[in-house]
Amino acid sequence: MVEIIAFALQILLVIISIAIVLHKNNSTLVILIASFGFVAATLYTLNQAPDVAIAEVAISSAIIPLIYVLSISRQREFIVIDNVDHTLFDVKDEKYLVVKLLEDFVRENKLKLNISSDLEGICEEHVAVANVDLMIFYNSRLKKFELVGKSSSILINKLRDSTKKYQFISIYTTDEGESHD
Repeated sequence: MVEIIAFALQILLVIISIAIVLHKNNSTLVILIASFGFVAATLYTLNQAPDVAIAEVAISSAIIPLIYVLSISRQREFIVIDNVDHTLFDVKDEKYLVVKLLEDFVRENKLKLNISSDLEGICEEHVAVANVDLMIFYNSRLKKFELVGKSSSILINKLRDSTKKYQFISIYTTDEGESHD
């Protein structure tokens, strides 16, 4: 009887593994990973390895899903560094339209907008290595706002599509460098 249960659990592990690889929803992935750990711990118990089972439950069913949940919740924020000199603009200018566009963009994508400004020494290369989604610059020679983001970001591509009709906004991407997080 134990062999039949063990075989069924092994089949279940394969099914859960395939579901983890094929699934796209982050919340469901966390549940699937925790389930995988729980089933594996049950198999360890059936194979008379309770110490390994306890470690598996602690790590795979508790700690790792917690890390994923924290990471997923962190993704709900769109971090922007604003390098524009605000004294150059008044309320009617495009600067406020850029911020309004960003607010609408994060609302559509169910994100929270986090804008930091007045940071000295920040340049475009910082996007590649920092935990920043977008940097805003103003090119006074071209009279355009330049938005710089990571080339790997899906959000930057969506933002580019939503701002195509505005002549005073240009979106550039940088390649991701080595992370120092």
